[in-house]
Amino acid sequence: MWHALLALLLWLPALCAAAEPQWIAVFGRATESQETDIARIAYRHPLPPRAAWWMPSHVQLGASVWRVPDIRGETRRFDLNASSIWRKERPWGYFEAGFGGYLLSKTINNDENRLPSSWQFGSHVGIGMKVGPGTVGVGLQHLSNAGIKQPNGGIDLVLVQYTVSTGTPKQ
Repeated sequence: MWHALLALLLWLPALCAAAEPQWIAVFGRATESQETDIARIAYRHPLPPRAAWWMPSHVQLGASVWRVPDIRGETRRFDLNASSIWRKERPWGYFEAGFGGYLLSKTINNDENRLPSSWQFGSHVGIGMKVGPGTVGVGLQHLSNAGIKQPNGGIDLVLVQYTVSTGTPKQ
């Protein structure tokens, strides 16, 4: 895990120099368990515009803290994550989708959720509206290990996110 954190820290300054960042604060709750919550902070960097619709418009790097029950009692988990984001900005707000990798500090095993590997894949969809200098949005996210290790139960989260840009991206 420390290798991934070091790589993230070495890569982040290069991204920051290329364009103005967006910072994201995300809060989420699992749909199957009222005892599973996450708090995430992330940096989103716009990518150069491309003609192909299937190319992502942003890269997002983040870290989360989880409150999740475990067979041995309630525990904390942490994750580092990197996602490709397809985001369309509109005058009223945005809609987006994303896919990426999540490295958990420890596996999750409880009555509602089983994430038996530390490596998870995450996908999400969301929509939001402009509020003041940023946007407020809601989304749905699914995390699972894509069958790397069984049982592959996965976890579904409802997300609320606030995004603020520190300036106009350079193009």
